Amino acid sequence: MDQEEITIVAGPCAVESEEQIRDMGYKISLIKDLAQPYNIGLKLRGGAWKPRTLYYKNGEKIFEGTREEGLTWLAQTAKKYTLPLVTEVMSEMDLRHLIRYLNPDRDYLQIGARTSQAFALLYAVGGTRFNVLLKNPQHGIDIRETIGSLQRFENNGIKVFCTRGQRIIEPRGIQSQTYQEYMKKLLSSTHQHPHARNLNNIEAIAQLKKHPYILNNNILLCHDPSHIWGGKTDLMRRKIGEYAIKAVREFGYDWITVEVNDKSAEAICDADQALLTTTNGVDWSKTNARKEPQIKPITLVDITMNLMEFQAKKIGIEEEEVKKSKKMIETIRWDMRSS
Repeated sequence: MDQEEITIVAGPCAVESEEQIRDMGYKISLIKDLAQPYNIGLKLRGGAWKPRTLYYKNGEKIFEGTREEGLTWLAQTAKKYTLPLVTEVMSEMDLRHLIRYLNPDRDYLQIGARTSQAFALLYAVGGTRFNVLLKNPQHGIDIRETIGSLQRFENNGIKVFCTRGQRIIEPRGIQSQTYQEYMKKLLSSTHQHPHARNLNNIEAIAQLKKHPYILNNNILLCHDPSHIWGGKTDLMRRKIGEYAIKAVREFGYDWITVEVNDKSAEAICDADQALLTTTNGVDWSKTNARKEPQIKPITLVDITMNLMEFQAKKIGIEEEEVKKSKKMIETIRWDMRSS
């Protein structure tokens, strides 16, 4: 089991360049060192393989990741800054590359929404020693399906199940009564918004955390607000940060994962939903906002400071010590570069 009480996974959606992942890793490592006394751990995320909806756009093949080269950048960054990695494995055919470059005692193989029931992939990952993060499928959470997928990982290390939003699906048939009740509750939830990218299934933790399999097998629960809110407007981008904090403080999640890309204006995919490390020294023209937004975004530094305050009360860290920590974390700048 992880030693940290709370884990924040942060980094770009896709690894697009060596400079990008190295600079992000450097800033995340600075935050990690300051958060550690509060039992908050940080991990670096980034996809070297990036599954996309379309294969061609405007007659050209779309970007599907930097693949093995991107994986080497991730591995080098993780080693340099002592950061555990969370990265997606898209296919059992690609698994050999992750086994070659990553550390099974430190790193996590992520299985995304599109492949969460690709059983050949589940069996292949289950045959390794890696830690695993499994996301819910696009149709949401059917508890039997969730447990069935997790059972393939009984020989793996730490296991994490992640809620990441879902599409609206109308279940039919007598066998889907439990799922019908789940969808009815989801659609009537006050945690939805008409401008969100997907339905918010953050409340699914209530049924997950009381299931005997989750309890007996020490399955950690994670929430990813990025794909839920989508970030198409300043308000939706702020919601990503708000719900990252709510996931821990109000709902009791063990982990949160957020997309962080300080130069999201240059991002090839999912630029809108990327948060900033900090707004200290920011050049807004290089971000997805393009100019200073009217609704202030919540940054990775903001999320970390909020959870440091939350943890300080739980573990008895004095207020003056918290103030010192916050002053140090506020010195981190948007324009910092790795050495």
